[in-house]
Amino acid sequence: MSTRVPLSAPALFLAAAITAGCSTARSTQAEAEQQDVSVRVVPAEELTRSAVSTASGVVQAQAVVDVAFQVPGKVIAVGPDEGSSVRAGELLAQIDPTDYKLGLAQAAALAEHAASDRERYRPLLAVGSVAASDFERIESSARQASAAAELARKRLADTRLVAPLSGIVARRAIERGATAGVGQAVFTLMAVDPVRVRVGVPESEIGSVRVGQRAEVELPALPGQTFAGRVTLVGIAADPTTRTYAVEVSLPNPAQRLKVGMVAVARVQVDRQTRAISVPLGAVVRDADGVTLLYVLDGRAHRAEARRVELGEARDDVIELTRGVRPGELVIVAGQQRVRDGSRVIVASPVREADGRTGGAQ
Repeated sequence: MSTRVPLSAPALFLAAAITAGCSTARSTQAEAEQQDVSVRVVPAEELTRSAVSTASGVVQAQAVVDVAFQVPGKVIAVGPDEGSSVRAGELLAQIDPTDYKLGLAQAAALAEHAASDRERYRPLLAVGSVAASDFERIESSARQASAAAELARKRLADTRLVAPLSGIVARRAIERGATAGVGQAVFTLMAVDPVRVRVGVPESEIGSVRVGQRAEVELPALPGQTFAGRVTLVGIAADPTTRTYAVEVSLPNPAQRLKVGMVAVARVQVDRQTRAISVPLGAVVRDADGVTLLYVLDGRAHRAEARRVELGEARDDVIELTRGVRPGELVIVAGQQRVRDGSRVIVASPVREADGRTGGAQ
């Protein structure tokens, strides 16, 4: 036989308080769910813009040049290392010029002697004291000696290897004390300002691409940044494997942040118009499942309606939508984080739709 123990007065009071508190909390939560949320809305806008052709590719140098000595000899000086910037005409390396200086001195002396003989015999030719054929041999010897002197002068100048263009040293294959051979590439230079982004455009879009069109380029290696350029080349033959046409976009690169070989995505504004729906970027949210959506105002029911949307191009503080919203519909752009599908809302700042009607609760 069980015996019930009566509760004391404090226990009864505590139980009553807990029960009342739970009832009050449920009531408060229910009231909160019924409260209208203040929001701000703007109409989704339809715009017409140039269509964009998007293609991926890689960053390439504007020019790549292998530099080699034209005369052999022992290297006595080497300038910049790999990765260094150089200017056109800057000294890259030099070989010992001693033999070439002596060769020039000898050739110059012979040329001077031959020229002196020619001038000495010229008056005799005029009076018939020298046969014309003999003077022609003297004249030919003088010209040959002069040419030999010029060649010796060039060979001496070729002991200095200078940069043929401004750019970056991509490779250096020579050191001081080594013996340089003729035609052996010892430096590779790359011109990287501007750089080229080479992409493949499909056949269905190549007809709208023209030289001079604007393009925007993004690189995964430099996230969050966009680089502006222009189309400088449109290929005339398709790649037999990919069936795409080569298009090159030139990009300024004064800070040399764009490196050769980087993967790039180029968006070229082509000669075609397209329509799109745009909304403020902040209107787009994601639910707990990661679904991209935004809230549209149902003005008659004074409620928010969740819409799944597909995103297009983002520009400044607006984003284009490819699906989910019609032009003129009122999109919630402030307060959307506090609403759910079907939430009652109050429009804090009513806006006018295209037909002049006021959106929001009346």
